[in-house]
Amino acid sequence: MSLKKIKHMLEESEWKLGILLNGYDDLKTNRVKWISNGIYTNKWFADPFILDFDDKQITLLVEEFDYSIHRGRIARLAINRESWTITDCKIILDLETHLSFPMIWREDGHVYVCPENYQSGGWNLYEYKESADSLEFIKQILPEKLTDATLFKDGADYYVLSTYEPTPNGSKLTLWKSDSLFGDFSKTEEKSFPENIARNAGAIFLHEGRLIRPAQECNKSYGHAISFQTVSIKQGQFEFQEEFRYYSTHPKYQRGTHTFNTYNGLAVIDVHKLRFPFLGGLYIGFKDLLVKLHLKKPFEIK
Repeated sequence: MSLKKIKHMLEESEWKLGILLNGYDDLKTNRVKWISNGIYTNKWFADPFILDFDDKQITLLVEEFDYSIHRGRIARLAINRESWTITDCKIILDLETHLSFPMIWREDGHVYVCPENYQSGGWNLYEYKESADSLEFIKQILPEKLTDATLFKDGADYYVLSTYEPTPNGSKLTLWKSDSLFGDFSKTEEKSFPENIARNAGAIFLHEGRLIRPAQECNKSYGHAISFQTVSIKQGQFEFQEEFRYYSTHPKYQRGTHTFNTYNGLAVIDVHKLRFPFLGGLYIGFKDLLVKLHLKKPFEIK
C-alpha cells in the first residue's frame, strides 16, 4: 500500500445519522434518535435529506459511501421507526464522479433533487421518479463546481446559495438568482463571514416565523459544527446572523457534524468520527502540531 493511500485511510471519516422527532427544537435539547446501519456494515451514510415518512418508516436521500468503491453515490434509505435501523438501501444515482448532498426541492407536485457533483464541473437538476425509484436528469443549473449548494425561493425569485472550488470551506458565500427554476441563474451577491461558516449544512427552513440557514463551521476542520443563522432579505439582499451553534453530542462520533435538514416537523442530522480513531487521531494530532510549528508543508504526502 502506498504512503498516499495510508494517509487517506488515516484521515478517513465514518458518518452516522440521527433523527429529531420534533425538529429543530430537539436539537437544542439533545433529543436525538441515533440510527443503526443494520446489515450495511461496510458503508456509511451522510448528507441526509428527508424524502417522506409515516408512523412506521422514514425515507431519506443520502450520500452512500461504500469502502469497497470509495466514491459517493446517491441512495434512498428506509429507516424502521421501531428499531431505528436502516432496513433498505437503494442506489438511485451512480456516476463515475463523486456524488453527495442530494438537496430536495418540491414544486408543483414534483420532487427534484440537486446533488453535489463538483467533480463533473457543474450543478445539475434531476427529478425523482417514484415509480422507477430513480433520478432522471433534467438540466444543468450552473456550470460551476458548487459544494453543498441549496435552492431558496423568495416571492417569484429563485436563489442558489453555495460555496465552490477552490475554497469550498471558507468564509465566502455566493448567491445566484433566476426568475424560474428552469431559467438561467446569474451571480447576484457575495457574502463574507468573519470565520469559516459560509458552506451550507442544509436547506433554509422556517422555524417560529424565522428563516434559518444551517451552515458548516469549518474553522478547525471540515464539518466541525453547524452554525444556525437567521436569514433576513431586504430588496434581494441577504443578511445572516448566527443564533445557535451545534456540536456533536454523540459519545463516539464527536469529530463533527455537517448536515441538518427538516421536513414537515421532522429533522435529520449526521455526525462523524475517524474511521480508525487511535491511529488517525495520532496522525492528525501530529499534523496539527506541524501546522503550529509552520512545518506542515514539507510533511505533506502528494
